Amino acid sequence: MVIALVVVLAVAGAVLAFTLGGDDDTKDSKGAGTKSVASGGVTAKSSADSGAHVDSGSDSGKETAGADIENTADSSPLPSASTSASASGGSDSGGSGSGTTAATTYKGSQGFSIGLPKGWKYASTDSAGVRFTGPDGQRLLVAWTSTPKSDPVADWENQEKSMTRSQYQRIRIEKVSYRGWNTADWEFTYVDGGTKYRVIDRGFVVDSDQGYALLYTAKSADWDGSLRASTWKTLTETFEPKA
Repeated sequence: MVIALVVVLAVAGAVLAFTLGGDDDTKDSKGAGTKSVASGGVTAKSSADSGAHVDSGSDSGKETAGADIENTADSSPLPSASTSASASGGSDSGGSGSGTTAATTYKGSQGFSIGLPKGWKYASTDSAGVRFTGPDGQRLLVAWTSTPKSDPVADWENQEKSMTRSQYQRIRIEKVSYRGWNTADWEFTYVDGGTKYRVIDRGFVVDSDQGYALLYTAKSADWDGSLRASTWKTLTETFEPKA
Protein backbone atom coordinates (compact mmCIF):
# COMPACT_ATOMS: atom_id res chain seq x y z
CA MET A 1 0.00 0.00 0.00
CA VAL A 2 4.55 -0.68 0.29
CA ILE A 3 0.73 -2.01 -2.97
CA ALA A 4 -0.85 -3.29 -5.81
CA LEU A 5 0.69 -3.73 -2.91
CA VAL A 6 -1.88 -3.18 -6.61
CA VAL A 7 0.13 -3.74 -2.88
CA VAL A 8 3.93 -1.58 0.53
CA LEU A 9 3.87 1.76 0.87
CA ALA A 10 6.14 0.23 -0.48
CA VAL A 11 5.13 0.94 1.76
CA ALA A 12 4.80 -1.93 0.78
CA GLY A 13 4.23 -2.41 -2.56
CA ALA A 14 1.08 -3.44 -2.07
CA VAL A 15 -0.27 -1.09 -4.36
CA LEU A 16 -3.38 -2.39 -3.89
CA ALA A 17 -1.78 -5.03 -3.73
CA PHE A 18 -4.51 -6.89 -3.29
CA THR A 19 -3.60 -9.95 -4.82
CA LEU A 20 -3.47 -13.45 -3.97
CA GLY A 21 -2.28 -16.32 -5.92
CA GLY A 22 -3.01 -16.67 -9.58
CA ASP A 23 -4.26 -13.14 -9.78
CA ASP A 24 -6.63 -11.72 -12.23
CA ASP A 25 -3.82 -10.85 -14.55
CA THR A 26 -3.68 -14.44 -15.60
CA LYS A 27 -7.27 -14.06 -16.71
CA ASP A 28 -7.48 -10.39 -17.46
CA SER A 29 -4.54 -8.39 -18.73
CA LYS A 30 -6.06 -5.10 -17.69
CA GLY A 31 -4.47 -5.52 -14.29
CA ALA A 32 -0.97 -5.63 -15.65
CA GLY A 33 1.43 -2.81 -15.31
CA THR A 34 0.30 -1.49 -11.97
CA LYS A 35 2.80 -0.49 -9.38
CA SER A 36 3.93 -2.10 -6.20
CA VAL A 37 4.29 -1.46 -2.56
CA ALA A 38 3.19 1.94 -1.81
CA SER A 39 5.93 4.24 -1.15
CA GLY A 40 8.40 1.93 -2.57
CA GLY A 41 8.19 3.58 -5.86
CA VAL A 42 8.95 0.35 -7.57
CA THR A 43 7.47 -0.19 -10.97
CA ALA A 44 6.03 -3.57 -11.73
CA LYS A 45 5.26 -5.89 -14.54
CA SER A 46 2.35 -8.28 -14.77
CA SER A 47 2.62 -11.27 -12.48
CA ALA A 48 2.14 -13.38 -15.55
CA ASP A 49 5.54 -12.23 -16.74
CA SER A 50 7.56 -13.15 -13.71
CA GLY A 51 8.10 -16.41 -11.89
CA ALA A 52 7.05 -17.00 -8.33
CA HIS A 53 9.73 -17.11 -5.68
CA VAL A 54 10.13 -18.21 -2.15
CA ASP A 55 9.76 -15.73 0.68
CA SER A 56 13.46 -14.97 0.55
CA GLY A 57 13.30 -11.75 2.48
CA SER A 58 14.14 -9.44 -0.41
CA ASP A 59 11.86 -6.61 -1.52
CA SER A 60 8.46 -7.72 -2.76
CA GLY A 61 6.59 -6.00 -5.54
CA LYS A 62 9.63 -5.32 -7.68
CA GLU A 63 8.61 -7.39 -10.64
CA THR A 64 4.88 -7.73 -10.40
CA ALA A 65 2.23 -5.39 -9.36
CA GLY A 66 3.42 -5.70 -5.94
CA ALA A 67 0.56 -5.26 -3.87
CA ASP A 68 -1.13 -5.25 -7.01
CA ILE A 69 -4.60 -4.36 -6.63
CA GLU A 70 -5.18 -5.49 -10.04
CA ASN A 71 -4.33 -9.04 -9.22
CA THR A 72 -6.85 -9.97 -6.67
CA ALA A 73 -8.40 -13.19 -7.73
CA ASP A 74 -6.72 -16.51 -7.21
CA SER A 75 -7.22 -18.76 -10.17
CA SER A 76 -4.59 -21.34 -9.27
CA PRO A 77 -4.85 -24.10 -6.67
CA LEU A 78 -3.48 -23.29 -3.26
CA PRO A 79 -0.76 -25.39 -1.63
CA SER A 80 -1.86 -27.80 1.05
CA ALA A 81 -1.63 -26.69 4.64
CA SER A 82 1.08 -29.26 5.28
CA THR A 83 3.40 -27.83 2.64
CA SER A 84 2.62 -24.14 2.66
CA ALA A 85 5.00 -23.14 5.42
CA SER A 86 8.04 -24.78 3.89
CA ALA A 87 7.12 -23.63 0.42
CA SER A 88 7.04 -20.04 1.58
CA GLY A 89 10.22 -20.11 3.52
CA GLY A 90 8.08 -19.21 6.51
CA SER A 91 6.39 -21.18 9.24
CA ASP A 92 3.13 -21.48 11.12
CA SER A 93 2.94 -21.83 14.87
CA GLY A 94 0.17 -21.91 17.42
CA GLY A 95 -1.55 -18.73 18.51
CA SER A 96 0.25 -16.60 21.04
CA GLY A 97 -2.61 -16.63 23.50
CA SER A 98 -2.24 -12.90 23.97
CA GLY A 99 -5.95 -12.29 23.77
CA THR A 100 -6.17 -11.82 20.01
CA THR A 101 -8.35 -14.04 17.87
CA ALA A 102 -5.38 -15.37 15.92
CA ALA A 103 -5.45 -19.16 15.57
CA THR A 104 -1.90 -19.40 14.22
CA THR A 105 1.07 -17.12 13.69
CA TYR A 106 2.81 -17.03 10.33
CA LYS A 107 6.49 -16.09 10.33
CA GLY A 108 7.97 -15.12 6.99
CA SER A 109 11.64 -15.45 6.17
CA GLN A 110 11.69 -11.74 5.36
CA GLY A 111 11.38 -11.28 9.10
CA PHE A 112 7.74 -10.20 9.57
CA SER A 113 5.11 -12.18 11.42
CA ILE A 114 1.32 -11.99 11.46
CA GLY A 115 -1.49 -13.73 13.32
CA LEU A 116 -3.99 -15.59 11.16
CA PRO A 117 -7.60 -15.91 12.33
CA LYS A 118 -9.37 -19.27 12.30
CA GLY A 119 -9.96 -20.52 8.77
CA TRP A 120 -7.07 -18.55 7.28
CA LYS A 121 -4.05 -20.14 5.63
CA TYR A 122 -0.95 -19.35 3.65
CA ALA A 123 -1.66 -19.39 -0.10
CA SER A 124 1.52 -18.55 -2.00
CA THR A 125 4.58 -16.35 -2.29
CA ASP A 126 5.62 -14.48 -5.40
CA SER A 127 7.33 -11.25 -6.32
CA ALA A 128 4.31 -9.29 -5.11
CA GLY A 129 4.61 -10.62 -1.58
CA VAL A 130 3.06 -13.29 0.63
CA ARG A 131 -0.58 -14.18 0.06
CA PHE A 132 -3.15 -15.62 2.44
CA THR A 133 -6.77 -16.71 2.02
CA GLY A 134 -9.61 -16.73 4.51
CA PRO A 135 -13.28 -17.76 4.75
CA ASP A 136 -15.88 -16.38 2.35
CA GLY A 137 -13.45 -15.13 -0.26
CA GLN A 138 -11.31 -12.97 2.03
CA ARG A 139 -7.71 -12.41 0.95
CA LEU A 140 -4.60 -10.72 2.25
CA LEU A 141 -1.32 -9.74 0.62
CA VAL A 142 1.66 -8.72 2.73
CA ALA A 143 4.25 -6.78 0.72
CA TRP A 144 7.40 -4.95 1.73
CA THR A 145 10.25 -2.76 0.55
CA SER A 146 13.63 -1.67 1.87
CA THR A 147 13.31 1.75 0.20
CA PRO A 148 10.01 3.24 1.41
CA LYS A 149 8.91 6.72 0.42
CA SER A 150 8.21 9.34 3.04
CA ASP A 151 4.65 10.26 2.01
CA PRO A 152 2.33 7.24 1.78
CA VAL A 153 -0.71 9.36 0.94
CA ALA A 154 0.97 10.94 -2.08
CA ASP A 155 2.27 7.56 -3.15
CA TRP A 156 -1.18 5.93 -3.07
CA GLU A 157 -2.64 8.86 -5.00
CA ASN A 158 0.06 8.50 -7.61
CA GLN A 159 -0.49 4.76 -7.91
CA GLU A 160 -4.23 5.27 -8.20
CA LYS A 161 -3.64 6.85 -11.61
CA SER A 162 -2.80 3.40 -12.95
CA MET A 163 -5.84 1.68 -11.45
CA THR A 164 -7.83 -0.18 -14.09
CA ARG A 165 -10.10 -2.41 -12.03
CA SER A 166 -13.59 -2.86 -13.41
CA GLN A 167 -15.98 -0.34 -11.85
CA TYR A 168 -13.24 0.92 -9.55
CA GLN A 169 -14.49 3.47 -7.05
CA ARG A 170 -12.34 5.19 -4.48
CA ILE A 171 -13.70 5.36 -0.95
CA ARG A 172 -10.76 7.13 0.60
CA ILE A 173 -7.02 7.70 0.56
CA GLU A 174 -5.94 9.24 3.83
CA LYS A 175 -3.34 9.33 6.55
CA VAL A 176 -4.30 7.18 9.53
CA SER A 177 -2.94 6.51 12.99
CA TYR A 178 -1.38 3.06 13.24
CA ARG A 179 0.99 2.08 16.02
CA GLY A 180 3.14 5.16 15.65
CA TRP A 181 4.15 4.44 12.05
CA ASN A 182 3.76 6.80 9.08
CA THR A 183 0.65 5.21 7.58
CA ALA A 184 -1.96 5.75 4.87
CA ASP A 185 -5.01 3.70 3.88
CA TRP A 186 -6.27 3.30 0.33
CA GLU A 187 -9.80 1.94 0.39
CA PHE A 188 -11.90 1.23 -2.69
CA THR A 189 -14.38 -1.10 -4.35
CA TYR A 190 -14.38 -2.90 -7.70
CA VAL A 191 -16.39 -5.58 -9.44
CA ASP A 192 -15.03 -8.93 -10.61
CA GLY A 193 -17.11 -11.72 -12.10
CA GLY A 194 -20.31 -9.97 -11.08
CA THR A 195 -19.25 -9.74 -7.43
CA LYS A 196 -18.45 -6.43 -5.76
CA TYR A 197 -15.33 -6.44 -3.59
CA ARG A 198 -14.03 -3.92 -1.12
CA VAL A 199 -10.35 -3.44 -0.45
CA ILE A 200 -8.23 -1.67 2.11
CA ASP A 201 -4.54 -1.31 1.37
CA ARG A 202 -2.66 -0.10 4.42
CA GLY A 203 0.84 1.15 3.62
CA PHE A 204 3.18 2.09 6.44
CA VAL A 205 6.79 3.07 6.96
CA VAL A 206 8.42 1.38 9.95
CA ASP A 207 11.81 3.04 9.48
CA SER A 208 14.11 4.24 6.70
CA ASP A 209 14.77 0.66 5.62
CA GLN A 210 11.35 -0.94 6.08
CA GLY A 211 8.01 -0.24 4.47
CA TYR A 212 5.07 -2.65 4.40
CA ALA A 213 1.59 -2.93 2.97
CA LEU A 214 -1.30 -5.04 4.19
CA LEU A 215 -3.72 -5.40 1.31
CA TYR A 216 -6.98 -6.91 2.56
CA THR A 217 -9.95 -7.86 0.39
CA ALA A 218 -13.47 -9.05 1.20
CA LYS A 219 -16.84 -9.12 -0.49
CA SER A 220 -18.47 -5.73 -0.24
CA ALA A 221 -21.69 -7.32 1.00
CA ASP A 222 -19.81 -8.70 4.04
CA TRP A 223 -17.85 -5.56 4.84
CA ASP A 224 -20.02 -4.34 7.70
CA GLY A 225 -20.20 -7.76 9.35
CA SER A 226 -18.55 -8.63 12.66
CA LEU A 227 -16.35 -11.32 11.09
CA ARG A 228 -14.82 -8.88 8.63
CA ALA A 229 -14.20 -6.29 11.33
CA SER A 230 -12.65 -8.73 13.78
CA THR A 231 -10.48 -10.23 11.04
CA TRP A 232 -9.00 -6.87 10.05
CA LYS A 233 -8.46 -6.02 13.72
CA THR A 234 -6.56 -9.27 14.27
CA LEU A 235 -4.41 -8.88 11.17
CA THR A 236 -3.39 -5.31 11.94
CA GLU A 237 -2.86 -5.82 15.67
CA THR A 238 -0.76 -8.96 15.35
CA PHE A 239 1.48 -7.87 12.48
CA GLU A 240 5.09 -7.41 13.53
CA PRO A 241 7.81 -6.07 11.22
CA LYS A 242 11.28 -7.50 10.92
CA ALA A 243 13.14 -6.90 14.15
